[in-house]
Amino acid sequence: MKLNDYDLFIFDLDDTLVKTEEYHHKIWSEILQTYNKQITLSFEVFCENFHSNNTNSIKNYIVDDLKLNNYEEIINKKNDLFLEFINKEKNNIKLIDGVEEIINYIQEEKKKFIIVTNSSKIILEFYLELFPILKNSSKNYYREIFKNRKPNPDCYLKVKEDFPNYKMICFEDSISGIHALQLSNDYNIKNYIDIVFINNPSYYHYNYIIENYNIKKVIKNYNDIIKKCESFF
Repeated sequence: MKLNDYDLFIFDLDDTLVKTEEYHHKIWSEILQTYNKQITLSFEVFCENFHSNNTNSIKNYIVDDLKLNNYEEIINKKNDLFLEFINKEKNNIKLIDGVEEIINYIQEEKKKFIIVTNSSKIILEFYLELFPILKNSSKNYYREIFKNRKPNPDCYLKVKEDFPNYKMICFEDSISGIHALQLSNDYNIKNYIDIVFINNPSYYHYNYIIENYNIKKVIKNYNDIIKKCESFF
């Protein structure tokens, strides 16, 4: 199959389009330490608990494992501090390697792309302003639109409703997104979304994802896609 056989290209946001996961880890680490200075959150532990195919994994980790009971307060504080932080760091935030090239390719081929993220509307709009090329998205799906976030499949089931009869391919970097995609395919096989997993082998859930989900392709970034676009699979 060739890359230009697809009609719709779907992208997650954090660490799929924009390099931000290290910032999420940093802010989570700082916030948790304000409640208990003994808490140390390594990047591996962060990915283990904040990326999950369990809907309640973050709450379970904070409340059950860390014994912090003011969960909603912590979540709200994290969201506020994250937005404040990325505003300060906006000159250092980068796109994932090859993003501009793959989006240019999509547009040259007269195809569509959309963004589907667990991030809030205000966070998404911040990145759209920072990287205007992302404004070419045909539609954006963000946290406030859905009752249930990834790993729940609501967002991808909605995409299938909005784009019927499209041949679709989706790029996701985390187990939460991969799981949501797989469930959406299980629920609605007729309108299938091919899954591309974009991450490095060091990622905590890397082997589990490859062994347990129906992945079409595994890539580290988009550079190889552009080089091999005529024979991607």
